[in-house]
Amino acid sequence: MRKIRITLAVIFFLTFAGAVSAQELMSLEDVEHLIESSPNKEVKAYFKSVERGTKQKRYDIILRGILKEPGFKVIMFVTTEKIVAGMSGSPVYINDKLIGAMAYGFNNLAFSDWWWGGVQPINSMIEQAESGRQLLTERRTFSFEGMLFEPIPVGYRNVLGLESLAGIKLMVTSGSDVQRVSTGAKKPVLESGMPIVVDLIEWTDERGELTIVSAMGTITYIDKHGKIYAFGHPFLGSRNVVYSFRTAEVMGTVYSQGSSYKLTGKISEILGAITYDASYGISGFVSPDELTRLNRFSLEFKSEGKPLHRFEIKVANSILTPLLAQFAFSKIGETNGAPIPQEASVTQLEARIDLEGYRPIVLKELFPSREVKFGPSTTYTSSYDVAHGYFFSEVYRVLLESKYGLRISDVFVSVNFIPGPSQTLRVGNYKFPNKVAWGQDPILEILLVDQNNLKPIAKKASVKIDWDKVEKPVYTKNTIDTEKAYEKIIRGSLNIESTTRFFQNLANSEKQKIMPRYFLGAEDFLDKFSRTLEATNQKLFVKVVMKSRSGLLNEEIASATDILPGNVSEDNAGWHVIDGGLTERKATVNNESFVIFYLDLPQIPNGYVIDQNLQEIIFFEIVLK
Repeated sequence: MRKIRITLAVIFFLTFAGAVSAQELMSLEDVEHLIESSPNKEVKAYFKSVERGTKQKRYDIILRGILKEPGFKVIMFVTTEKIVAGMSGSPVYINDKLIGAMAYGFNNLAFSDWWWGGVQPINSMIEQAESGRQLLTERRTFSFEGMLFEPIPVGYRNVLGLESLAGIKLMVTSGSDVQRVSTGAKKPVLESGMPIVVDLIEWTDERGELTIVSAMGTITYIDKHGKIYAFGHPFLGSRNVVYSFRTAEVMGTVYSQGSSYKLTGKISEILGAITYDASYGISGFVSPDELTRLNRFSLEFKSEGKPLHRFEIKVANSILTPLLAQFAFSKIGETNGAPIPQEASVTQLEARIDLEGYRPIVLKELFPSREVKFGPSTTYTSSYDVAHGYFFSEVYRVLLESKYGLRISDVFVSVNFIPGPSQTLRVGNYKFPNKVAWGQDPILEILLVDQNNLKPIAKKASVKIDWDKVEKPVYTKNTIDTEKAYEKIIRGSLNIESTTRFFQNLANSEKQKIMPRYFLGAEDFLDKFSRTLEATNQKLFVKVVMKSRSGLLNEEIASATDILPGNVSEDNAGWHVIDGGLTERKATVNNESFVIFYLDLPQIPNGYVIDQNLQEIIFFEIVLK
């Protein structure tokens, strides 16, 4: 099956490449020579773009000079034509020779009938795409003759979380607004001057309705190998990326005093992938090969356990993938029945992240809605936003950005919306002996209640103790306190803690086991990460801390040979170099004089959340029977 797909891709590529006509290019040096040698240092030129439908229109401009800064050169022009969003990348010509992409604009409509703009030289676009070179400082704005120039917009709508990226605006189209050309239709032959629609996010619901978050620009140049260049300025500036792209009809162009832009009509099926996004524009190929690197998510909505909707989501592959994916989750929630911020609710999130070559990472957690007061003001956050915010920041991003080269293949997320305030459990009462007989496992009785006293839960359980690790006392339960020598008293403590308190109060030995400062490899990292996720906000930790048996510390202290292998080399500074890293964890507990035992409690019932500030500590004495 794989061989058939590759064969089809090659056939299509050859068909496409054969349709590309040779385009003569003009270097920046030749453009500069023409400007310098022309009367009044002005050169007539033109650019091509689509104003409506699919037919390209010619727009006249006048070249007025070249901005030169270290590592950055732009050809400056004026025109009586209005520069609108979607013109980014429009090819600019002198005598039918391509000189570059229309990329920057200055809207001085209030002062003059002339518009200023900037052209990105085509040789800069090609050289950067071939070399992978990036400017030390990403240039999105520059000044020329007292005017501030910015990239021509690629959309007309602020998208939550992305408008802060140098004012980037995008297009969000869905439902009837997305008029796809059927896959059975003849594939369009692309050429310079045609619209290009670059997808960042795409999702389809269970009815097949498609929503796309995308940018629109113009194709600048297609070389003889079928490589496409567009925009002429950075999109997201993420360098090595995978964005799917299409072409489209232009429904029309909206002109206004503040913001002018093109409207897309019918869009084609995906034609290929943009694989580079940097200072001088974007580039890619008409080929399906790279599209397998798009990030895929399956999202399921439930209400009190009953299925509501299912969504299949594709997200661009870049350093901004977590931000883009979280936006998709947020936008889907806004329009498909997720709890609103002011609504008291609980969201139960279950997720599975499949990793190539490793076992999946699983998360199951409850998230209540939040209400935070700042003086007279109150800020609300829906339980759904809290849930997917935690998932992307604390789980997905950690795996995606780990140093072990983990590759995420698929992500499955199911969210169950539970209306009403969360049933937050707190300790109502508990019973534990103040004198624990050595050799006899103590019994804990605990009662948990919520504020409304709807469904209190209780548990009676024995704490399993390895008494060989606990110091044996000399006093019995009948010994009067006044008869005891203080230094001979064997004490212990019982700790009942929420997840938050548990991680805050880890002993050094626990940190080395549960949250180590280093990992022995990808397997070790994933094992510790999975254990951390198991400590969800549904979890209640009960641990008993007791004085360790005399001599036990000496047995557990790491020796010099445990830390330093005998076959390692020594560098010039006298340090021993351990090639290949460690194969086992090195632990030293010589600063602790106690041992810890846990009570394994059953999972808290669905719909309940443990109070994250929950912490109860009692102290007891260990005595002989």
